[in-house]
Amino acid sequence: MKRPQVSFLRLVSPAVIILIAFLGLACGKNVGPAANTSAANRPPSAPTTAATQPPPIKDGNYSGKGTVTKIDLTVGSVEMNHENVEGLMPAMIMEFYVTDKAMLKGLAVGEKVDFVIEYKGGRETINSIQKAK
Repeated sequence: MKRPQVSFLRLVSPAVIILIAFLGLACGKNVGPAANTSAANRPPSAPTTAATQPPPIKDGNYSGKGTVTKIDLTVGSVEMNHENVEGLMPAMIMEFYVTDKAMLKGLAVGEKVDFVIEYKGGRETINSIQKAK
């Protein structure tokens, strides 16, 4: 018995042929700005120098002002919405641990406070806090 010959195109569906043709065309073209990434065509990047990097923070005490937003006497922490602490950090809402939980007694949420942060080895701890005058 003789087998009838079937052409390759009849075995492959037209959708597969279209997909293969499309992929072949897409792979052969440079499309958009991402296709040309030679060094000559990239925008120059800003040089990294000591002048563009913030100076390292020095260990020491930093004074600040803020408003108490939360007090946790159990763990000994106070959350404050504080102003910029010059030389240490920008204004933000942040929780700090205190060196002595007794400092938190007498403070209330919503009160304005003056405080001192001790910065040592990358850690900030409140070592003084009192109601603002």
